[in-house]
Amino acid sequence: MKTNIARIPVQRAFCNRCSIKIKDALLNIKDITNVNLYPMDSLIVFNFIRANEISKALNVLTELGCPEEGEKVTDNLNVTFCNCEKVQVQNQDYLTKN
Repeated sequence: MKTNIARIPVQRAFCNRCSIKIKDALLNIKDITNVNLYPMDSLIVFNFIRANEISKALNVLTELGCPEEGEKVTDNLNVTFCNCEKVQVQNQDYLTKN
């Protein structure tokens, strides 16, 4: 079967630690292979066979806090930091205040 390439820029920056979670989640979707993540560019690239895998991947990315660029987010999602970095910033704020 012929595979296609998806190139998905996401709204939220993510670190190498988050990359592992994202990659594992995407590889659990049937017919998604060769997942490559580029944290510095907020970019996710993978191969897929059928178009419905892209829809599943986008849903997974949104659930993980990395919605596709341009997607409207209804909650108060901070798209500047990944979850790991957000915790670090909160800890630094706490330490400087106390």
